[in-house]
Amino acid sequence: MNSLLAVSDGLARYIGWWASALVRWRDPRAPAGPRRLLILTAGMPVFLLVQLGHGLCLLLDELLFPRYRRVTLDRPLIITGIPRSGTTFLHRTLAADSDRYTTLTTWEAILAPSILQRYVVRGIGRLDRLVGRPIGRSLAAVTRRLAGGLDDIHEIGLEAAEEDYLLLLPAGGCFVMLLAFPAAVGLQQLGHLDTSMPDARRRRLLRFYRACLQRHIYADGGRRRLLSKNAAFGSWLAGLQSTLPEARFIVCVRQPASALSSQISAIGAAQRLFGARPQSTAFQGLFLAMYAKTLEHLAATVATWPLDRAAVVDTQALHADPAGRIREIMGRLAIAPSGALTKALSELRGGRRSGHRHRIDALALDRETLEQRMNPPYRQLLALPHCVDGRA
Repeated sequence: MNSLLAVSDGLARYIGWWASALVRWRDPRAPAGPRRLLILTAGMPVFLLVQLGHGLCLLLDELLFPRYRRVTLDRPLIITGIPRSGTTFLHRTLAADSDRYTTLTTWEAILAPSILQRYVVRGIGRLDRLVGRPIGRSLAAVTRRLAGGLDDIHEIGLEAAEEDYLLLLPAGGCFVMLLAFPAAVGLQQLGHLDTSMPDARRRRLLRFYRACLQRHIYADGGRRRLLSKNAAFGSWLAGLQSTLPEARFIVCVRQPASALSSQISAIGAAQRLFGARPQSTAFQGLFLAMYAKTLEHLAATVATWPLDRAAVVDTQALHADPAGRIREIMGRLAIAPSGALTKALSELRGGRRSGHRHRIDALALDRETLEQRMNPPYRQLLALPHCVDGRA
């Protein structure tokens, strides 16, 4: 029943956001230029049909695979924090522990959120490989084209480990849609889930997300634990902990002005896909408010947790000695590294830098404003005993 309510609510919200965007021509965050109008008039109907299809398949899961609801989520490991703080690097490094952990790939999150779709896509994939992978190559080409310049920022690939918040697309709960509809209050609330979202919708989204994770573990065979990474879930910390009480959390942070600058630059690379205007003061102000509130929420929430529930790591410390920091994180969370992870850590070298280049002074917001809003909670996080900095 919750899946039906969540999907119905999501579709209704999408239609409302879409209708509002069609008449909101002068929004400085997303003005109605030719590209945006094309996306709204031609792309959005296709997107809605895809989400409707996902919703129907999720409902069929309830009839065809009801046992998925019995799946227990045993000690999942969740990587979150603020965007552009090393979460992807950490996620894909820990994914080397594939005997213990399972994590969603891009194709599972986007093409097959339901169990039924997983089985169908896997069957088509086996047939496709028999004839030389024409479908696989075509999908990979489309993915690369849609990704545009994002590969230097966040590697895109159908088989790559990906953020599982994409599972929330059918329920209207995926933060990435804010890039398409920056004026939508319901999407803005996803950046303040524990503090600003109405309780009924908050509970519905959290239950839906848990059910999606149960589906993933069921389709995976039920033998491995979940490894999840969602940088946009920093403001979901309390809700996630209540929904997944056995979860352990890795909270990634970074000097906030640099993180925000990197995020705005990354959004700029995807601008042509949504027609938004991330260079505007209004758009950047929206993200500044979310970053500041997320950092405050992270600091306040983690401070109340026992030391073995969460580890905080700063990007600078992670880059300086990635193997050492990851070993310390796993030790803090009482997780013994597997042989595969130990081997992956032995191959890491310090001093790695992203190929993504950006400048804080290129933002529409001044640096003093950024630091006044975000630095205090950032420093509070680094001062917590949960912080992994190599001094332990």
